Amino acid sequence: MDTINLNEQEQAQLTLQLTKILENWKLEDADQLTLLGLQETIKPRHLYQYRRGDKSFNFDEKTVKRSQMILGIYESLGTTFPTNKEYAGVWLKRTVKKFKHKTPLELMLSGDTGMNRVWHFLDCTQGWRS
Repeated sequence: MDTINLNEQEQAQLTLQLTKILENWKLEDADQLTLLGLQETIKPRHLYQYRRGDKSFNFDEKTVKRSQMILGIYESLGTTFPTNKEYAGVWLKRTVKKFKHKTPLELMLSGDTGMNRVWHFLDCTQGWRS
C-alpha cells in the first residue's frame, strides 16, 4: 500500500474497511472525516454512501498515509484488547496519563503527529521502524 496507484476494487475494499473500523470505534461522522483527512472534500451527511460501498474515497498520498495509521492503530488495539473488540472505542475516548490527560482520539484528531503518537504508544515496534 506504499503506492497511491490503487485500482478501483482496492479503493472500494479499503474504503469499506476504514468505514467499518471508524464505525466500530463509534466516532462521530465529522471526526471520521478528520481522521481520514477528508473533512474538506466530503460532507459528514454523505458518509453513508461510502459505508454502503456506493462510492470510494479518493486515495491521494495524504489519505493513504492516514489510512495506514488508522489500520495500524486498529491492529494494535486488537492486540492490546484481544478479548474485547468493543473496548477499543472506549479506550480512544478515555484520558491517558502519558498523553498529558488527553484522550487518544484528541491526539489523533490533531493530525499526523498525534496519530503517530497514539500508534507508537500502542505498538512499540513502530518506534523501532522510525
